[in-house]
Amino acid sequence: MSMKELVVRIKMVLDHKKIGIIDLAIMLGYNSPQKIYRLFNTPGALPSCQIIEDLSNKFEDLNLNWLFTGKGTMYLPDVRETKENSEFRDKYYSCLEEKEKLYKEVLDLKK
Repeated sequence: MSMKELVVRIKMVLDHKKIGIIDLAIMLGYNSPQKIYRLFNTPGALPSCQIIEDLSNKFEDLNLNWLFTGKGTMYLPDVRETKENSEFRDKYYSCLEEKEKLYKEVLDLKK
């Protein structure tokens, strides 16, 4: 999966729902839209676990399989949490945790 494609698919959801960045920040309960702006305006930016979790909680019908892989449909036919959605969320979190661990190891080596 290309992370750039993940950000593109998040943008597709916003476009489909006709939601702007400021509106999304308000909907997700953020004090500022900065982290959403960063996601779309900073090359190589990745959505944090918090953004993914907030999106999946706000848009319960969002198909996380589609969000992460582009496979399937944008929305689930049944809005209840599916095992597949849960597995994709867990995999994404694990990936981010591993990346954070590697960054910390590199920083420790530079000390």
